[in-house]
Amino acid sequence: KEAKPMQRFYLKSQGLENKGATTVSDENHNSKYLLVGKWGIKRDALSVYDMQGQLRAELKQIAVGLLPKFKLFLNNHEVGMVTTPVGFIRGLLYVHNLRWIIIGDTVTCHFKVFHGLTKILEVNRVQINGSAYIELNVFVESNTPLFICLAAILDRWIQKRPPLREPKLVRTWKIESDTAGYNNFSKENSNANH
Repeated sequence: KEAKPMQRFYLKSQGLENKGATTVSDENHNSKYLLVGKWGIKRDALSVYDMQGQLRAELKQIAVGLLPKFKLFLNNHEVGMVTTPVGFIRGLLYVHNLRWIIIGDTVTCHFKVFHGLTKILEVNRVQINGSAYIELNVFVESNTPLFICLAAILDRWIQKRPPLREPKLVRTWKIESDTAGYNNFSKENSNANH
């Protein structure tokens, strides 16, 4: 039986906007992190802050062109590097130093990240209330800020692979009638034909 994720987070799919700030929410629609910044040219960076304003992780672009390279930082320490080949459609990527392997498919936007044989993250493109989100199923909580950086990279890749399909996975938040906001995560289902 497959292990259940420790936590689940949602990041609104950015399209090719590549700018501004994005809130990362948990499955109860509570804001947990803020993703700020942009990329595309050398020395651009994406930064992940917690809701107390502390910088938790960064993704810094160190090379552009056919093999863009990014350095990963956790709590101001450089921890790894990932290269994103332009032709990447399905296959695997390696996160150097951390020894993480990303296996996935930019067409279906379903990715798994492994450390050795252990799955540490799963990334899916899902639909919530008619909008596309990137879902992070986190199996190692301490790496969540880095995972958000990786999810932002994966989201960017899939936007460059038109035609982009509508997400097959549908998630919903339950709206309580006596409250103004979103509350509990009520159900999940898949429209995919297995």
